[in-house]
Amino acid sequence: MPLKFRVLGSIAALLILSLLAGAAVLSVHAHSLVDLEVRTAFNGAAQSVRDTLRSDVEHTVTLREVVSSFQGQRHVRAALVNENGKVIVQSQIAALADPAPDWFARLMTPQPLTTRIPIALPAYPCVVVLTSDPRSEIAEIWGPVRDAFVIMLLFSIATMAVAFLATSAALRFLGRFQAGLQAISDSRYETRLDIKGPPEFARLTRGFNHMASQLAAFSRTNRQLYAQLQTAQEEERTEIARDLHDEVGPYLFALQVDAKAIGKIDAPEAVRLSASVREAVIHIQSHVRNILRQLRPVTQLEFGLEGAIGDLAAFWRRRNPQITFDLDVRLQVALERRQEEAAYRIVQESISNAIRHGRPDLIRIDIKTDAEKLTVIVEDNGGGLKGDAQDNISLAQAGIAGMRERVLALKGKLDIANVEGHGVRLFAVFPLAKEHEPA
Repeated sequence: MPLKFRVLGSIAALLILSLLAGAAVLSVHAHSLVDLEVRTAFNGAAQSVRDTLRSDVEHTVTLREVVSSFQGQRHVRAALVNENGKVIVQSQIAALADPAPDWFARLMTPQPLTTRIPIALPAYPCVVVLTSDPRSEIAEIWGPVRDAFVIMLLFSIATMAVAFLATSAALRFLGRFQAGLQAISDSRYETRLDIKGPPEFARLTRGFNHMASQLAAFSRTNRQLYAQLQTAQEEERTEIARDLHDEVGPYLFALQVDAKAIGKIDAPEAVRLSASVREAVIHIQSHVRNILRQLRPVTQLEFGLEGAIGDLAAFWRRRNPQITFDLDVRLQVALERRQEEAAYRIVQESISNAIRHGRPDLIRIDIKTDAEKLTVIVEDNGGGLKGDAQDNISLAQAGIAGMRERVLALKGKLDIANVEGHGVRLFAVFPLAKEHEPA
């Protein structure tokens, strides 16, 4: 259940309980008042009749007058009843202008009171019967009870309205706060929240904005460090490649010349050894060339990213003829060198991972640009990522972690996931705006 409904539901439940408790207290208090008023009026009326009848009563006329005196009273009815139980005369309470509802009357009606006062007339023995009637008192108290309950109800409605507005305002702030956190998690560190609302919300907003500014500064620093690290790596690769070429290459060539000279010796063993040495040298030279190709994409990139990607695909195609490479490279705008190197390294690492771990028979490479971004897609139909992709990406695969560093250094985004069925799809996007911090 949403938090808003929980809060409002709790407040509504408390208000309903308060209304019920208030109604119960009002009912008990009103019932006590009705009982007290009726009982007091009844006792007073009974005492008055007894005082009146203490004098000698010789005929029923006086008794009729006594009963008639109760006509229109609010709480007591009087009746004169003869010895045969016949009602000679009976009073009625005053007419009710605004009677209470039946349910309220039943709830408020106290225990009925009745008393019989015998009259010993020689010729007309009779009885004066007094009976309590609470209807007038109930009707009188119904108005204040109703008004008090309506006031409590209106107060509860107003409280719910205020709680609804306060909860809505709080949840709107939490919604903005959540959206801000989501933006931060998407690396949009320029996100800021407006400082407004209660002091508690303002403090949270200032804390969020400070956190975002700090993360933005850290992100800029990290991108600069990533760029410097990549530059250092490229320089180191270049130096290693140069050393291999300058130091190992001449010695291998010298070995090949010496082996050729040995082969000219007129001896079967010399010819055999010469051929064996030359074969080993050719094998080492081939491996050195492959290492140089891996270490120095600079040579390929000097002829453009499209040519470098084509050479990379050809390199793997020669070693894995069962794999089909589908290349689609469309560059409509000129790229910076760092962007070309990042795209090349990402494709290089993706192909290597796919062949080593996925065993695909198709690898599709799609690189294109528009006015705003460079998009790199590498997709294979191999075995896919094992287990949780994100854990593998962030913890186990150092190569993919390196790709992420390259993408972050250029303010890009990288997504790697299993495709439907099987295989892996890498999707990288680099902005082409000239806003990158210098390395």
